[in-house]
Amino acid sequence: MKFFFICCLLLICSHFANACSAAYQYSLFPLGASMGQIVLLELEMDRYVKTPENKIMQFGGRSRFEEEYDDAEEIEVRWKGTIKLYQLIDGKMTLIEDLGFTDLSDKKYKEALQPYFLEAMEKARSLPLFEVATLQNMGICHYDRSCTFFEKILDTENLKFYCKSKEKGYENDSVLVAYPYKILVKAENELKTKITQLDSLEAQMQIDFFRVWSPQNVRRYDIGGKTVQVFTLGRGIKSKYTLKKREAWEKINLEGIEYFIQGNDVVYHGQRFDFIQIL
Repeated sequence: MKFFFICCLLLICSHFANACSAAYQYSLFPLGASMGQIVLLELEMDRYVKTPENKIMQFGGRSRFEEEYDDAEEIEVRWKGTIKLYQLIDGKMTLIEDLGFTDLSDKKYKEALQPYFLEAMEKARSLPLFEVATLQNMGICHYDRSCTFFEKILDTENLKFYCKSKEKGYENDSVLVAYPYKILVKAENELKTKITQLDSLEAQMQIDFFRVWSPQNVRRYDIGGKTVQVFTLGRGIKSKYTLKKREAWEKINLEGIEYFIQGNDVVYHGQRFDFIQIL
């Protein structure tokens, strides 16, 4: 019953732009390792729609807001937020450099972000004994719950939520889902429930909150002989979302790891976030 109640609230939320959080992403991009500690780029960005009056406008039914508008100069889908370079030291995010605030067009998403990624890699390469990451492969689910690249695991007894890759050789390596704080804040604002204090909520509410998330993708990197996996979960209104899951793991051919840029595939009034597993 409570799961149904949460879903209803999320559905209602999609119809009131002023009452709900805009689409949001928390994305992590491993660049390599310094002294054996992972170096990664963090993007924390909100999607909005800009009109001639500079008002945030809501409109429905766009899978990625990519279709052409009658007058591209009058309405524009944009992303704004922060870009930071971190190092994971003893499991804690340690800031190396704040690369600043950006506000960019969704149609030129990768093009606009490329200079930040190049700058981040330049700074990363200056770190002691830096080793560049290699993106080995990627399982793309596009929010399809039948996707077989990775699995969500719910430990109802201990109220713990895990994900694990389903590829041969990785079946026993599960990782605890780590919610970014802003994800919890946005959910709390929508549901009027203390999601930021998730551990204190009754068991069924915690279970329901985990169940609303769908698999977006999983990426596997090699960094200095270590395997690093990045899992992406998302939620939102998928009624007119058209992208389909892949049927096989994909090799990503890159000029360099700093040219792998993604994150703007977020469903209508949706959120997505990344979390890391080091094997």
